[in-house]
Amino acid sequence: RGKTKNDRRSCRGADANDALTTTMGNSVSAEEAEAVGYRVLGVQPRSPASGAGLVSFFDFVVECDGVELKELDSTLIDKIKASENKPLPVKVYNIKSRTVRGVVITPSRSWGGQGMLGVTIRFDTYFKADESLIRVLDVAPGSPAQIAGLRADTDYLLGTAERAFTDATALDDECVRYLDKPVEFYVYNVDTDEVRVVTLLPTHDWGGQGLLGAGVAFGYLHRLPARCRGTNGVSVEPDRPIPHNARDAMAAAAPAEDAPPP
Repeated sequence: RGKTKNDRRSCRGADANDALTTTMGNSVSAEEAEAVGYRVLGVQPRSPASGAGLVSFFDFVVECDGVELKELDSTLIDKIKASENKPLPVKVYNIKSRTVRGVVITPSRSWGGQGMLGVTIRFDTYFKADESLIRVLDVAPGSPAQIAGLRADTDYLLGTAERAFTDATALDDECVRYLDKPVEFYVYNVDTDEVRVVTLLPTHDWGGQGLLGAGVAFGYLHRLPARCRGTNGVSVEPDRPIPHNARDAMAAAAPAEDAPPP
């Protein structure tokens, strides 16, 4: 099920396709249908979301003020608006530790950044999500991967603010989509226990094989090691505004119609 080092992917590229929406077809099991929530992305420094300890990509908001969030509707937005400057209890599922924890977050328009929570979130599935991480096996000298600071064996590529990397094809698609343009990837490192944002420049012009110059693997054999399962991880976010083009950003929780996410 997992790629080996002898059969690794090097982000060779593939035709880009729209895989941003989770498919919920007739063959989906009851377990998979239940494994949904709002994936946390783009936590802004010093925001209410940061203060509550939310972790990019690993955290899913699954309940808000006692109401389960099983479908994409206005429930979460309405709860955030109604709780301005008041503690709002939520439940968060973390796919790394596989635990649910209670978190209290206080929505505010005056914390100094964008939105009421300072985070981008999107409705997504966490069904077998720990098998959908891409492990970095090796990094070529002088490659875009090395320049970006990717670390062999201990880094996992999680996705972008628009798309989770469920397999190497998803990574290929994003590399082709951003060919010769900078793109931000969320990356988890097992040694530091941090999710950080890395800027890469996929290109054929660096002098080696692949667009990134990194061998990668995915699947059951390349899940996160047991030694890092005891924590939820920590988000290390760049000190800048959330990207405005993040799909499914919950902009409606902000005061203006075209305001940034909550």
